[in-house]
Amino acid sequence: MLNNNFPLAAGGFHAFSLPDTPECASIARSALTIVMSQLTLPRPLIEDGALAVSELASNSLLHAPRGPYELWIWRRTVPEPQLVVSVFDTDRTHLPTFTPGDLLAENGRGLTIVTAFSADTGTHPTRSRLQPHPIPGKAVWFALTLKDCSPFPSPVLTPLRAAQQLLLALTVRGLHPIHITDLDGPTVIALNELRIQVTCTHYLWGSPTNKVLRLPLTDLQDVVEALIQQVC
Repeated sequence: MLNNNFPLAAGGFHAFSLPDTPECASIARSALTIVMSQLTLPRPLIEDGALAVSELASNSLLHAPRGPYELWIWRRTVPEPQLVVSVFDTDRTHLPTFTPGDLLAENGRGLTIVTAFSADTGTHPTRSRLQPHPIPGKAVWFALTLKDCSPFPSPVLTPLRAAQQLLLALTVRGLHPIHITDLDGPTVIALNELRIQVTCTHYLWGSPTNKVLRLPLTDLQDVVEALIQQVC
């Protein structure tokens, strides 16, 4: 397991290596259950998460030609407080489609279960977190709502601290960000052609359609995944 040096409430994450054996699903289920239990989340929510992650891990093992397989867990606050659970594999050709369906149907029931128990789902290209040299692949994820759970403590992050966290998170994923700070100007991270401004409350950067993207400092992992998609 990998934990970075800051808690989930400050943009941290948990990451677990999953085996390329039939035990993949049960280990993912156990790991998520432990993390959610440590967060003192409600038992029904833990059970929903355990069932959904088991289906995602089984789906990755079935379709990805080979490992590594990884389980990632973090918190987001936008669009609402959620726990994000992702399973990484190396297959970018098979992108699952999440659609509502019949839970009693014989075929395609796995992802239907994930959709039924989740507040949101998705998939996107990304890079591994636990390998010495990051490997291209995809993440398939679901989110569990936390709005009715006990609130996480709200950390105080300065722009400098938030910029340092983003620099570290991008560097360990095999990217090469540069920290730019003007004495009388904003803190900026340069990543290829992108410029990410770090304010007292948010990360700001431009999308491929020239739309300004804006996420809170506490949603660091969502920021990192979005940036990886843009530059990779």
